[in-house]
Amino acid sequence: MQTTIAVLENEYLVALGLKNCLNMFYPSAEVIVYNSFDDCRHDIERSDGRRPYFVHFFVSDSILALHRNYFLSLPQMTIALVRRTTPFAAMADFPTLDVTANQQHLLQNLLNLHKALEKEPSNGVTLSKREVQVLQCVAKGMLNKEIADALCISQNTVITHRAHITEKLGVHSVAALTVYAVLNGYVSYSEIYDS
Repeated sequence: MQTTIAVLENEYLVALGLKNCLNMFYPSAEVIVYNSFDDCRHDIERSDGRRPYFVHFFVSDSILALHRNYFLSLPQMTIALVRRTTPFAAMADFPTLDVTANQQHLLQNLLNLHKALEKEPSNGVTLSKREVQVLQCVAKGMLNKEIADALCISQNTVITHRAHITEKLGVHSVAALTVYAVLNGYVSYSEIYDS
């Protein structure tokens, strides 16, 4: 059964941007956008065998305020989408994601949420020196052959290092590895986006 993430957000651009970010962090999950609680509830209550298997609900502050009691029954699955104007005390029962934050803070918060929600250790992940070198090359957009040539190793060794990196970090897409590399100081933002 495919895992599904629900985004309940009535602002289309916010929903679309969040969907793209979530697809980066959860590449194997289906992300469904709903612009109202009723649309989502319709899918939750389906009895025709096509009901999605929801693992997370990213819910806008306005929808959460109207349907708070429902989501209080799902505290480990619900993430409140907040804005700078949201009274944060009203969202104290839920993890929050500030959708008005700048790109770097939003990605850092998503990465932190990803680690917490996937129950990954928040620290203690240690990459070998060679794994760091491979991660830096991946983040810079290099292909396996280019990485192998640059580091004077075989392509099979590159593939093995990449498998170890994704296993250790729990992130599997190149985009998520790139975000991790930038946020943890392995490469600078300018090394990736200014070239």
